Amino acid sequence: MEKIKEAKIVEETTLIKPEFKSEIKAEIKTLGQIEDNIQEVKEYALKLANYYENIVFEEDTTKEASSEKAEVKKFKDKVTRFRIDINKEYNKPLDKFNSEAKETEKILENTYNSINSQVTHYQNEQKEIKREKNKKFFYEYAESKDIDFLTYEQANINITLSLSDKKANEEAALFIDKVVGDINLINTQDNVDEVMIEYKKDLNVSRAITEVKNRHIELKNIHQEKEIKKEQKLTDEEMLNKIESLSAPKVMDNNSGQESGQQEILELTFKVRGTRDKLKLVKEFLDNGGYDYE
Repeated sequence: MEKIKEAKIVEETTLIKPEFKSEIKAEIKTLGQIEDNIQEVKEYALKLANYYENIVFEEDTTKEASSEKAEVKKFKDKVTRFRIDINKEYNKPLDKFNSEAKETEKILENTYNSINSQVTHYQNEQKEIKREKNKKFFYEYAESKDIDFLTYEQANINITLSLSDKKANEEAALFIDKVVGDINLINTQDNVDEVMIEYKKDLNVSRAITEVKNRHIELKNIHQEKEIKKEQKLTDEEMLNKIESLSAPKVMDNNSGQESGQQEILELTFKVRGTRDKLKLVKEFLDNGGYDYE
């Protein structure tokens, strides 16, 4: 008895996927047949219009025409009413079909979205499992190469359901091996630590090496400029003070003990650096002072 109950529960809870055995179809079997004499009325109206356009109106004709006019108006109103009623009746199945078709389209769209959402969710879960496995391999392989600054995202491996674990691991290893090669190249350069700092920014070894080389060239130029400025620190005023301080002392006459009227001639050798205008001022100073210079 217990077994029968269990079997009954299984039967009630088992979902059976429905199957659509037929082909989707929608066709017009017949356009229907409308019985009318509209063509006859149309021909009558044309003939009547032609008749009244080609006769001369008199009193009797006018009376007849007035009566005919009222009849034409009735015909026109009837045709209009028939047209509206027939269209309404004829469109009933069409409206019904449109309504059911639109409702079915909406249900099919919702069914598609529901199934697609579940399929996508499952596929994303499977890709995440593959990604986590690949990430684990990535960090283990990087550690085996003594590299601790890389992130899995930098490898930019496109994990898809069709990508095998082996292929994903090969891509990860290839990326890390390239970094190892870059590091080996960096170790042959000057200023290794600086180059590594630059390299870690974007893993572009060429840019990192060039960046550091250019930086040191710039630093060297700055240092040289400072040295030149330091050597040129002697200003015009300091130079003039130095010249004045070198004025020769008065020479004592040995016989009389009196100061001699002549001064000892001394020679001073130095280099002067400055702008063109400043060097012109120095030359003018020497010329105007009567100095003998070469």
